[in-house]
Amino acid sequence: MKKIAYITSLPTPYRTPLLEQISKWPDVDLKVFYCSASAPSRDWELNLGKTSAFSEILPGRIIKVPFSNIESKINPSIWKKLQDGRFDVTIISGYNHLTMVIAILWSLYNNIPYLLTSESQLLNKRKFWKNLLKSIFIKPIIRKASAYLPTGKFSEEYLINYGADPAKIFYFPNTPNVQFFIEESDKYREKKDNIKRELGTTDKKIILFSGRLIKVKGVFALLKAFKIVKEEFKNTLLLLAGDGILRKELEDFVTRHKIDDVFFAGYTKPEILPKYYSIADIFVLPSNVEPWGVVVNEAMASGLPVVLSDKVGSRGDLLEEGKNGFCFESGNHEELARILKRMLSNPEKLSCMGKRSREIIKKHDYSYCEENLKKALKIVFNQTKTNV
Repeated sequence: MKKIAYITSLPTPYRTPLLEQISKWPDVDLKVFYCSASAPSRDWELNLGKTSAFSEILPGRIIKVPFSNIESKINPSIWKKLQDGRFDVTIISGYNHLTMVIAILWSLYNNIPYLLTSESQLLNKRKFWKNLLKSIFIKPIIRKASAYLPTGKFSEEYLINYGADPAKIFYFPNTPNVQFFIEESDKYREKKDNIKRELGTTDKKIILFSGRLIKVKGVFALLKAFKIVKEEFKNTLLLLAGDGILRKELEDFVTRHKIDDVFFAGYTKPEILPKYYSIADIFVLPSNVEPWGVVVNEAMASGLPVVLSDKVGSRGDLLEEGKNGFCFESGNHEELARILKRMLSNPEKLSCMGKRSREIIKKHDYSYCEENLKKALKIVFNQTKTNV
C-alpha cells in the first residue's frame, strides 16, 4: 500500500469525482490537502462528497507578492501534515502558491519523489523579468520532479521548455465527468423544444458561452462578433451562461449597441449546464487567457461544435480544425464573426462537427486520467526501487 499526498489549491466540482475514483485503487492510500475551500473568483459550491473521508482543508491565508498583482496561498501546516503522514510520494499542483513550494521543499528534504501537475503554457507572452525569475527559480523545481502531469499538449511544451524530461510526462487533463454530460445533455435534448420555448426562442439558432463574466474570458469580443452575425443571420440568439463582475457592463454594452437576442442566464450550477448545452448549436470560448477551459470538454461531451480562441489551452488536444470546430485569434471579433456565419450557413456540417466533438472527448475522460497517473506512479516507484 503506497501512501500518496495530493496537494492542490481548492476543491473543484470536476476534479473531486476523479479523486474519489483514485482513492478506490486497492494499492493506494490517498490523502488530499486543499489550500482553501473556495476562491472569490469562483462560484462553485463546496461539495467534497465522498472525498471528505480523505480530504482536508488546511488553515491558511493569502499574501500578496511584492511589486506584483500576484496573490499566493500559504498554509504552513502542510509541512507537519506531510511529516506526520509519512507519505511515499507527493502530487503537487504547480508551484504558484507558497504552500506548493513548501510541499516541494519537504519532498526534497525527505528524499520523497514528487509529481508536478501543470496547466501553464506559453500561449501568452510574459514580461522579461518573469521569464528571468522562472529560469532561475522554476527550472530546478521542474527538473527535480520525478514525473509530470500536464493538462495537455501546450502544458507539456511549457514543462519541456523549463527542463522536464519528455519521457516522464503523462497527460492529466482538467476534465469533467464526460459520461454525465453525454447522458444529461441527451435527456434534455428530448425536451429541447420546451426548453427553448421557456426562453422564448423556439425557432432560433443558439450560440452559447459558458463561464465567468470577467475580462479574461473575452466576452466583449463575442458580443461584437454576434452583432455582425445578426446583420445576416437574424434568427440567432446568444446565450451567456455565467455570472461575474462584468455582467452589468456587458448588459449595458448590449443595450447601448442595440444588440438583439442576447440572453443572460446568470450563474448556472454544473449539474444544470447540460440543459443549455442541449439547446445550443455552437459553443464559443473567446478567452484572452485560458490555461485549459473545462467548459470545452462539457460542450463537446454534449455534442457541440466548438469555436475557441488561440489562447484556449485545451484546443491543442481537443480541437480538430474544420472537423469539430475552429480557432480564431483572441480579440479578433471580425474573424470570429466570419467563422460563426460560415458555420450557421451549413446546418448539416454543424451536426457532423458535434458528433466528432463527442467522439474526441470520449477519449479524455476520468479513465484516461487514471491510466496516465498509474503510468507516472509506476515510473516513480520503479525509480525508488532502483535507488534503494
